[in-house]
Amino acid sequence: RPRARTRPVRPTPPATPAAPSKPAAYAGDGERVVLVGGELHTGDGVIINNSVVELHGTFGVVARQGDAQLSGARVIDVTGKHLTPGFIAADTNLGLVEIDLEDSTRDDARAVGQPTVDLIRAGHDTSLAIHEDSSLIQIQAIEGVTSAAVTPSGGLIAGQVTWIDLLHGDAALVHKAGVAVRATLGRAYGGSRSATLSKLAETLSDARLYQTRKPAHERGESRELAAHHLDLEALAPVLRGQTPLALTAHRASDIRAALELARRYDLEIVIIGGTEAWKEAEALARARVPVILQPTQNLPGSLDKLGARLDAAALLDEAGVIVAITAGGAHNVRNLRQEAGVAVAHGLPWERALTAATLNVARAYRMDREYGSVTTGKVANLVVWSGDPLELSSQAERVFIRGRAIPMVSRQTLLRERYRDLSRFSP
Repeated sequence: RPRARTRPVRPTPPATPAAPSKPAAYAGDGERVVLVGGELHTGDGVIINNSVVELHGTFGVVARQGDAQLSGARVIDVTGKHLTPGFIAADTNLGLVEIDLEDSTRDDARAVGQPTVDLIRAGHDTSLAIHEDSSLIQIQAIEGVTSAAVTPSGGLIAGQVTWIDLLHGDAALVHKAGVAVRATLGRAYGGSRSATLSKLAETLSDARLYQTRKPAHERGESRELAAHHLDLEALAPVLRGQTPLALTAHRASDIRAALELARRYDLEIVIIGGTEAWKEAEALARARVPVILQPTQNLPGSLDKLGARLDAAALLDEAGVIVAITAGGAHNVRNLRQEAGVAVAHGLPWERALTAATLNVARAYRMDREYGSVTTGKVANLVVWSGDPLELSSQAERVFIRGRAIPMVSRQTLLRERYRDLSRFSP
């Protein structure tokens, strides 16, 4: 029996593109919105019941109901809901990768077969390659992730980290380029830890030398340096302590080496991964070095990670370390709240876990003056949840980015609706 023919369905974009926004200052953008009645968790440990939160590009009034003027604003009743800052994805290649196994959709790393010298590319500016129309952006945004520190990968020094807001289709989603420089310890160079450390130290020393001998270098009166002059120039803010050096380090010995490198060159550093960071918790706390880790990565996938444990975040937090939580990758950044929930299940206090997924990420990248908590004057990234955001049974019901509500649809939700009714395909 022949099957009934169906009319082809035209592809639908993942979501309605957000209206164009200003690249830096968002105060006064869009309509003035006030959310009333919700239980607000500000991200810095404060809980406000029956709250009033004003959004107008940035946060305005943040108070208890009755303490704010509501005239002239669109008022939304969120009684019984939980409100939090938007979650922030740390160390993700969101916007640089669409399909992992398709090279033409990857802008996060050098191509296979490039010369070894490309292992040092501090001048690689990821902000120039971020694809605002990536379908992955909206998939994460409707799950409560509103900002991301977008990171290149590969090599010894991979390049510069870019801070974005997850506004799908908005060419101005980039908030700030160069918030950190990404590098890797371990066996990233020469197949040896010692070679990696030696090359990184040589590069930092040459970057410092280059700042004092630029004219001589341009005239060819300088010895050969460890990297291209543009990469050495890109390291100048790192050497001045203006930009953190984000270092992948898992083994305790690598973490100690990172701390020594920071002391030697007077650097601000961030530890990424940090599987055995709990072993060096006191030293990390004394140095005020943030650690960005993924709580569910508790299996020793390599000899570098033999000390993996589920309560690592709790141990670090108890020692006074600035702990930030990541979900990694690009496709499942939305699992960030699940990662935070796992940390809570293994000893990290609930409010500290929320801080680790919001404010501490901003602190790690020196963006906490503008992001990470529901505080007057900060960028108005806010999520309204049906219940406890760290419980998987709860859902994000409303998401505001730069004070504007985003459409709660993505490529995945559109496909779900497209194929929800299968009767049209029946014979």
